Amino acid sequence: MSTVGGDEQDLTRKQRREQARQQRKELEESERLAARRRRRLFQIGGALVVAAIIAVVAILASSGGGKKHAAATGGSGVTAGLQSTPAPWSPEVANLKTRVAAMGLPTQSDTAYHAHVALRVYVNGSQVPVPADIGINAPEEYLAPLHTHDASGIIHMEASEAYPFTLGQLFTVWGVTFTSTQIGSYVAGNGNVLAVYVNGSPVTSFVSYVMRAHDNITVGYGKPGSFPTSFHYPWSANPGL
Repeated sequence: MSTVGGDEQDLTRKQRREQARQQRKELEESERLAARRRRRLFQIGGALVVAAIIAVVAILASSGGGKKHAAATGGSGVTAGLQSTPAPWSPEVANLKTRVAAMGLPTQSDTAYHAHVALRVYVNGSQVPVPADIGINAPEEYLAPLHTHDASGIIHMEASEAYPFTLGQLFTVWGVTFTSTQIGSYVAGNGNVLAVYVNGSPVTSFVSYVMRAHDNITVGYGKPGSFPTSFHYPWSANPGL
């Protein structure tokens, strides 16, 4: 038989249980909402990271990837495809015909005129390769009157007539920017010089220097004294040259 005091105690216990259940329910709901907010924040953060990456890639693409990957070609006529990039330089042949035609060079022939020079190039104290196949577009079976067959540095001057080929024309055929103050991306100044020596003697107007058979030509960029000014190629030991 229940008493009034017992009924009140039972009611109080029931209320406490209900209150605790409601608190647990509210806590679970709060944790569920917090977890949802965290997932949402992670999703937004991930989207922002992806968007930032895409933006950076777009900026790099529009700028050519920075200085290191700056566009190597440009211009038209004589300057079509010239490389103004750091050494080494591969033969640029995509625009070879355009440049040769713009310079008005004679057609290639090894019967009327055939001579050779040796070339060495130095940048900041290091020798730069003079590559094979300068002036040769093999897929199009095109051979310029100035060209190389190997990486020995021997330049072949072969034309349908005797012709005063210049050092500047050689670099243009190669596809490398070459002026009185610049070779590739290297510009004279701040203690650096661009100089040319032929058979050990300095040449001032070297871009227009007319190359002669068996010339030994040194082109150097960097601090004075950082590159040699002469070399000896054994022409007598190579009677075919």
